[in-house]
Amino acid sequence: MQVSILIVEHFPVVRAGIREWLSAFPDFSIVGETPCAEEGVRMTADLHPDLVLLDLVALRRFGYERLSAFRTDQPLLPIIILNGRSDNMHALELMGGSASGFFPSDGDAEQLVTAIRTVCSGERYVAGTSTRFNGSYTTRHQRLTSRELQVFHSMCRGERPTETADRLSLSLSTVNRYRKLVFKKMEIDNMPALIRYAVNQGIEVFPE
Repeated sequence: MQVSILIVEHFPVVRAGIREWLSAFPDFSIVGETPCAEEGVRMTADLHPDLVLLDLVALRRFGYERLSAFRTDQPLLPIIILNGRSDNMHALELMGGSASGFFPSDGDAEQLVTAIRTVCSGERYVAGTSTRFNGSYTTRHQRLTSRELQVFHSMCRGERPTETADRLSLSLSTVNRYRKLVFKKMEIDNMPALIRYAVNQGIEVFPE
């Protein structure tokens, strides 16, 4: 069975290398590529690929909490995050368990092929680990609802409540209520502790 692949990679040289390597396999078909995650969402809706290779830099600029936008029309669409950290077993929790797999920037090209075939078979994959990830590990931020997760990531980025309210089209009181729920559900009572948690989980933080 042929697998149609959309490449969303910020760096042109890396994007070209991935395209050239995967094009050598007859069961892979590159249906599109873009450096921008927002454009990637539109291309996903138009092209309906079987798999998306999504660069972490592109996703960071788009917003981690918006990963689900790629699955608006395809709820089970496999997504492999490129440039993930192979030495961090919490990698798959970075987006609340929404990613299908993570592949590091220094990973072996043949392992990328294995990763693609693994996630297309319905499993999750983290390069550099001795076993395939079964998704059984639960982190504190996986207790959060999708909206709470959005607010959690905004807090990690050092975003002011007023900025979060504007970006998410919510009232300031609603954002503050979600912030309190984040602290309560995660059993954390201050921002420094929240940032330490995020760093320990491999979640990038952008303090003011």
